[in-house]
Amino acid sequence: MKKMILSILSVGLLSFGIVNAEEVGEDVDLSSAVITAKSCAEKAKQTGSFELLSSCPPAEAAQSGYVIYDVTDNTFYAIAPKNIYYFELDEGFGGNIDAKGKIVGKDGDLPVLEVQEYKISPKPKAGFFKGCL
Repeated sequence: MKKMILSILSVGLLSFGIVNAEEVGEDVDLSSAVITAKSCAEKAKQTGSFELLSSCPPAEAAQSGYVIYDVTDNTFYAIAPKNIYYFELDEGFGGNIDAKGKIVGKDGDLPVLEVQEYKISPKPKAGFFKGCL
């Protein structure tokens, strides 16, 4: 029974890195994708811990580059810096992005997304809850 569960988990982890949008020129429509660093995305792939994506320090992105994690397709995308500014990605780091774009190439095993339209929702700041109880 343990071997069967481990084999199912290993197949799930191996399929985690499979890219659905591999064709150059393919249109991609993302909704509530997480903005994070490439190094944190690689750690999340290896460990299966998705908390790393939203808790990743922004300095990591300066060193390894920005990626977007699409929750619905379970796919990571590298970002082509053509139509989006890095300061906007810094402000929205750890938050969400709704974006439309096209695949323009590959960066290692990640498809490179050229973003054409986007809306960034920054990560909410920690604060005191002021609702009624």
